Amino acid sequence: MKISIKKILAFAVAAIFFAALIVVVSLKKKSAPKAETIPAVIIQKPVRTKLVESITINGYVEAKAMIPVVPFVSGTIMKYPVKAGDYVEKNTLLAKIDDEPFRQTMLQAQAAYLAAKSTYDRVDSLFKAGATTQQNYDTAKAQYDASKAQYDLANLQMNYTEVRAPVSGTVLIANQAVGGIGSTGTPMVVLADLTEQVVRLKVPEKYFDLFTLEKDKLEVKITRPAEKGMYEDAVTTATIENIAPYVSPESKNFEVVCRLDEPGERFRPGMFVKVLVAYRTFTDVPVLPLKAKKLDGSFYLYHPEQESVEFVMPENSVSDGENFIVDEKYADSWFVIDGQNFVFDGQKVRLLEKVLEEY
Repeated sequence: MKISIKKILAFAVAAIFFAALIVVVSLKKKSAPKAETIPAVIIQKPVRTKLVESITINGYVEAKAMIPVVPFVSGTIMKYPVKAGDYVEKNTLLAKIDDEPFRQTMLQAQAAYLAAKSTYDRVDSLFKAGATTQQNYDTAKAQYDASKAQYDLANLQMNYTEVRAPVSGTVLIANQAVGGIGSTGTPMVVLADLTEQVVRLKVPEKYFDLFTLEKDKLEVKITRPAEKGMYEDAVTTATIENIAPYVSPESKNFEVVCRLDEPGERFRPGMFVKVLVAYRTFTDVPVLPLKAKKLDGSFYLYHPEQESVEFVMPENSVSDGENFIVDEKYADSWFVIDGQNFVFDGQKVRLLEKVLEEY
């Protein structure tokens, strides 16, 4: 079947026309201006409440006094009735060292003492009767005194084989065992009074005047963070016991000792805690969460009439680590608390949510 030249030309013209139309439409799409994207924000008004200005310093709980109980004699441990965590009263037996070697020494010293005493008593009687010389008396007296001292020492060492608690307290460390060797250089146990616990803070030098001049006004709260979803944080108040009168030239810190007022059962030596020291209180002030601020400390106001935002860089602001005080002139203003990192001064914004929250 033959196709006429006219039909071929008609098909070619139509193809060229449709191709040109596609190109024109494509170019129009590329050149058409994109619709302006309006950022969405969440806004919130300040809430009037109390804000406490404070600093938070990390630390560790310590027993105010940790007492290592060291034996005064060395030997094989025959009894070891205590374990870590036990509460013991003063004079409780903590360990018994084999006393047989010391007993033999004591018996020898006793025999020498009794012989020297018998000689001294006889010479003393003769001396008083004028039947012996002063030299004989002095020699007998010296031998008697020396043997008595040796006998007393041997008795003392016998008593030292029983290691007893010098004070009442809780056994923190008990790492010896029956059959081991008790040594005069190694503690048998370590005791502590857990009703007296402290936290030693390393405070930066810039706070030295605050702590020393305002000590009586400072309020201390100690928090032991608990495992999330399992227990609530353990919290107690504390009293500042001591402030170091100097600043370490190496660390540029000074030490502050805080005594836990009520340690309870959830604070133990070695635990990590956060210590909040409150030094100034503001009442009935407009407050917002810190998330309203950008990294540089600035924030954005939202103007409902214009549906736009305004950039503000505050001169200064007081914070408690979670919230900050807003200038009174902005007390009734709307603040952008989410989305502020994607807007600029005077920009139109789309309102996503209004937060009505009380602190």
